Amino acid sequence: MECTVSEVHGLAPPGSPQVPEQYACTTDEGDTLFFEGDASVLLGAEFVTGETTLAVAPQAMSSDGNISVQQAMTPGAVAVSRLVGGRRKLTTTGSESVLVVRVVSDSYWPSQDEAKMHDDVFVDDNNLVSMHQNRKNHD
Repeated sequence: MECTVSEVHGLAPPGSPQVPEQYACTTDEGDTLFFEGDASVLLGAEFVTGETTLAVAPQAMSSDGNISVQQAMTPGAVAVSRLVGGRRKLTTTGSESVLVVRVVSDSYWPSQDEAKMHDDVFVDDNNLVSMHQNRKNHD
């Protein structure tokens, strides 16, 4: 699932404490997801409202349908990118050994949905990541 992140500001009644900064992630279908936890940790210093997008794997979703920051911090759970000059710039932290790109256009789409592809690459017993690690350890 992909969504675009924006800052959400609330107004507090006079004399009330300031409403804390919040983030929301909106899908192309118009669904809005909120973050459980400190989203700034996940989004990083390069966050730009309306330009930062997330590709969220199912395991990063909380039971109530929002994005769990704690679950999203696990490797492979979320890819953060940013539109720069109309193009997406992938940003990540740490050392990664596998990159999965799912290409969709008006005339082409993969036979697997995002959840199945994620499962095949990162989760199931014969996944790509573990095969890559095993090969790397034997070289």
